[in-house]
Amino acid sequence: MPMGVVSDADFEAELENSGIEELTTEVSVEDIKKGRGEGTKEVPEEIRELAGKSLINGEGTGKEVAAAYGISASSASAYKVGAHSTTTYHQPDASLAAKLSSHKSKISKKASSRLLSALNNITPDALATVKPRDLAAIAKDMASIVKDMEPPPPPASVSANQNVQFVFMAPKVRDVEDYKVIDVNE
Repeated sequence: MPMGVVSDADFEAELENSGIEELTTEVSVEDIKKGRGEGTKEVPEEIRELAGKSLINGEGTGKEVAAAYGISASSASAYKVGAHSTTTYHQPDASLAAKLSSHKSKISKKASSRLLSALNNITPDALATVKPRDLAAIAKDMASIVKDMEPPPPPASVSANQNVQFVFMAPKVRDVEDYKVIDVNE
């Protein structure tokens, strides 16, 4: 029998067919409580910060970091971008976002100094003794870290992208009457 709303007579007939004599389970409808629920406390700001920094540092996957701090994986993902929850993912908390941005900045500065050190070691003397490929790989990796940790550039203004025009030039179409007729004798 397909699922759906049935009449009481059909329901009783189906109970008899299935061998159930009497329905002993009481049914109640309760509203689903949204949110954290009673007794569940808010995650402290320090845990949010530590979880976000751990994810930025690459100290484990989202699930591993979440398990280590006793939070959900979705919350850990939100903390990484400075938000308090998945509902505020695109509107991060200013305090948490500032702390994470400061942490990223420290990583970026450290990577920048390592990058400069690696680039400074690519000298003519070093090229003779150390494989340039190794030094170049270090420099490339440090540049990648710096790029990942720096804040994103501000978005371009909307007005800068407006008023774009395309001009297509095409020759005027001519008819047969526009050309001279030349008679040729064969």
